[in-house]
Amino acid sequence: MPKRKKLVNIKDIAKEAKCSISSVSFALNEPNRIGANTRRHILRIARELGYSRVKKLKHRGTIGLVSDDYYNLIFGEFYNMVAFGILEELKKRNTNTLIESTGRDPEYFPKMITKSKVDGVLFLGKCSRDIIYIAQQKNIPIVLVGHPIPDIELPAVVPDGRSGAYQATKHLIELGHKKIALISGEPRYDPTVSERIDGYRFALNQSGIIVPEHYIEEADFGKPDSAINATKRLLGLTSPPTAIFCLSDSLAYRAYEAIKSLGLRIPEDISVVGFDDISAPNYALLPQPGLTTIHVDRKMVGTSSVEILFDILSNKKKPALRYSLPVGLVVKKSTAAPKTFQ
Repeated sequence: MPKRKKLVNIKDIAKEAKCSISSVSFALNEPNRIGANTRRHILRIARELGYSRVKKLKHRGTIGLVSDDYYNLIFGEFYNMVAFGILEELKKRNTNTLIESTGRDPEYFPKMITKSKVDGVLFLGKCSRDIIYIAQQKNIPIVLVGHPIPDIELPAVVPDGRSGAYQATKHLIELGHKKIALISGEPRYDPTVSERIDGYRFALNQSGIIVPEHYIEEADFGKPDSAINATKRLLGLTSPPTAIFCLSDSLAYRAYEAIKSLGLRIPEDISVVGFDDISAPNYALLPQPGLTTIHVDRKMVGTSSVEILFDILSNKKKPALRYSLPVGLVVKKSTAAPKTFQ
């Protein structure tokens, strides 16, 4: 009979990492108690050696919800409704919920994970690879919600960004626009952004339209006001665009501010398209004109994430799949034919 492969233990990791066993234990169980560089080194070695715990988790009847920012979770324009969908679905399943935020601090490790207080975790937005790895070593099932990690095979639920960007750009092309700019919310290598840029480029290429690289401006999803200067830079070009596609509604509404501050009209002088179809509370009004955008059923993103996590809890051998939820164009009053076509 072939020899059974020897399981890697923390002594093996300590030997390879040239550190103490206690340091390895801290890195895996109490990561806040060890220096960042040492922790990263140990976790990298553990991954390379294929370290995996065999101890089963005690069933606790609790699901964890981890966000990169409490503000986005509660008040944010996208994840607040995703969280509502998650909490509503968990309530239907009579499941307790623990909520923590990393505060966008890569050195913070949620205690629900380090202390194994949950049966599974839903990660909203971005999260560090170290947190993911520690959760995996504790056999805590994970679903990424809204933001995948390209080089880590984990179940993820995201809106279909490529399709949405294609629909938005195609709409502008069909109106007669050829000078279509884009304002992103993260660097181009970000998986969410790169997908949407792919959809934008595909629609343009399909129509034989070549757009210069300086028509793509980078802003910040977390700081929507950054879209104001991005818009002004685009409109200050020698050959400015006749339409701007923003990768979120919050960026698009800041583009509105910039356009109006320059004495231009929407859509008479320039068309604007957003992404997400953010609605306003009953006591508030969104900027006018109504924004043409890509509708994302954010509540469904949350509900689907819970359903997938429970599927994994019932079958932990289930392969890691990425689930792209359908999106659709909603045409309102912020888009029209460019002046030369009117």
